[in-house]
Amino acid sequence: MAAPSAVITATGLFTPSHSISNEELVQSFNAWVDEYNADHAAAIERGELVAKAHSSAEFIEKASGIKSRFVMDKEGVLDIERMAPRLPRRPNEDLALLAEIGVAAAEDALARAGRTAADVDAVIVAASNMQRAYPAVAIEVQNALGIQGFAFDMNVACSSATFGLHTAASLIDAGQARAVLMVNPEICSAHLDFRDRDSHFIFGDVATAVLVEREDPGTS
Repeated sequence: MAAPSAVITATGLFTPSHSISNEELVQSFNAWVDEYNADHAAAIERGELVAKAHSSAEFIEKASGIKSRFVMDKEGVLDIERMAPRLPRRPNEDLALLAEIGVAAAEDALARAGRTAADVDAVIVAASNMQRAYPAVAIEVQNALGIQGFAFDMNVACSSATFGLHTAASLIDAGQARAVLMVNPEICSAHLDFRDRDSHFIFGDVATAVLVEREDPGTS
C-alpha cells in the first residue's frame, strides 16, 4: 500500500480575549445556588425539590483536569441572573460570529504556511454546533478568505475535528484537491448549561485551523 500523500503543513489558532478560571466559575455558580435554594426554601423543606449543592475549584480540576476556559463573553456567563454569553446578533448578510473566529484561525494557518487563498482548493468547517443552518459556515469562511474551489460543513459532535482532518487527507490522497483548509470553530459557551454542576465547567470557546497539503518530498 502506498504511503499517505497528505501532510499537515501548518496549524492556526484563535482564542478569545476573555477567560474564566475555575475559581471565578465556582463563585458565580455557588452564588446562583444560594439564591435558588433561598427562593425555593419552602418546596425544599416539603421535599418537593432537592437543594442544589455547591461546587468547588478542586472538584472541577479533579473531575476534568481543567483550570480555566476561554469564552467569547465573560460577563454574561458569570452574571447569575443570566449565566449565558451575550453574543451579538448580526444580519444574515453579515459574517456569522462562528465564521469570524474560524477565519481568524485560518488566516493564522495560512500565514504560518506561507500560503495564500489561491493555494487552497477546499474549505471544511468541522464543528459540534453550527451557528447558522445555511449557508454553510464553510461557505462564509471560504468567501471571507477569497478561496475558490468548494466548501462544506461537517457536524460529528466531539469528533468533528477528527473526521474533518480525515476527510481533508482523503481529498488530498484521492487527487481531488492540492490543499484543504480544515477549520474547527467552537462557541460551546452558547449552548452550555452553566447551572448544571456536573457539566458547566467542561467547555469553552476557541477556533483552530489545519492546512493539509499534498506531500512534496522536496519541502516536507
